[in-house]
Amino acid sequence: MSKKILLIIGILAVVAVALFLILTSKPQTTGENRVGFSVREFLPFGKNGNTETSSSTTKIKENQSIDTSLNTTSNQLIPRLRKISSGPIAGAVVFNIGTTSIVRFVEKGTGNIYEARSDSLIIKRLTNTTIPKIIRAFWLPNGSAFLAQTLIPNSEIIETNFIKLNKNPINVGSENLTPFSTTIGKLPTGIKEIAIKPDSSKIFYYTVSGSSNWFISKPDGTDSYLVMSQPLTEWLPKWITSNQIIMQNKASSESVSFSYVFNIKNKTFKKIGLGIRGLSTKPNYNGTLTLASSGGTFPQLFIIDNKNITISKVNANTLADKCVWSKDKNLSVYCAIPIQIPNGNYPDIWYKGLVSTEDFIEKIDLNNDIFYNVSNLSSESGQKIDVMNLSISPDGAYLIFRNKTDDYLWMLKIEK
Repeated sequence: MSKKILLIIGILAVVAVALFLILTSKPQTTGENRVGFSVREFLPFGKNGNTETSSSTTKIKENQSIDTSLNTTSNQLIPRLRKISSGPIAGAVVFNIGTTSIVRFVEKGTGNIYEARSDSLIIKRLTNTTIPKIIRAFWLPNGSAFLAQTLIPNSEIIETNFIKLNKNPINVGSENLTPFSTTIGKLPTGIKEIAIKPDSSKIFYYTVSGSSNWFISKPDGTDSYLVMSQPLTEWLPKWITSNQIIMQNKASSESVSFSYVFNIKNKTFKKIGLGIRGLSTKPNYNGTLTLASSGGTFPQLFIIDNKNITISKVNANTLADKCVWSKDKNLSVYCAIPIQIPNGNYPDIWYKGLVSTEDFIEKIDLNNDIFYNVSNLSSESGQKIDVMNLSISPDGAYLIFRNKTDDYLWMLKIEK
């Protein structure tokens, strides 16, 4: 009897060991040449079921992660006022694709190009091109290219390069491919100022060698020709219509400055408006009117009728350089108005960076002398903003501007 018991115990032990080995054996690996099958393949929680569940779970988690990221971006509230650059910029442009406002800008330190959109918080890097130490960038209005100005090391000589954006083909195999590559062309050295034709087809620039020499060319500098020479060497050009460029003497609180209209077709050069001490100007889109400011200890806005040579006061104390004409049919402008105006002689001390202001944005109805508060920038941003380079999107829905204290770029949604 004891032998039978021992035999049964021995059989049970062998069976137990066999089951243990079967249940703990490794699942078949893809690619292995194994003969036969495993008992695990027929168990309820064997290899096949477990592997598919694990794979399915992994896919769900990956998809959830992607969806969450997209939903966060699309559902996240876009602030009405937002900082869109992470460093100082050299220049920016705003244009429209459909109902979306697109902002492209160039970093000062690296020359890297970025894009922001009004319908997204994502800031996209567009190129891998590095152009260090850009001091100014003049964008074509359509955002397809810009003119970058840099200083030759250890000198005051200005170099100007034309940077064209070329759309890269979609290449799914390259993870680091940026949306655009660049073509770089060199313009003459010593270009002082640049103005760009509204349709992006031509540029105006001038150099100085005894007198100021005015040139017209394609944006890349080709097909350049001299259109006029002037004894005065300090000008601020603004290309407003197909054949008209407004030329303003650079302003100082110590002198009276004037604006002129230069017709590039018939080469006429005519004084417009009135002479103003410390003049700063912002002509409208057809050159019939000029928003101007006087200098001195307290800058004052005026409207000049360039045809009738009349001037009327606007009840706002700011520089015309802090304003932009609206896209409304009504006669109106958007202006950054300082909360307080520091003591000094304007516009000199502001241009030189000796003082800064803390601004709010107002829309001014010039026909009816009505002022609309658009934004208290300090309250909305939580920091002091001294507005410069104020621009408006073609559809009139957004303003972009730089903070003069640090050269960061901002975007503000406005009511049209």
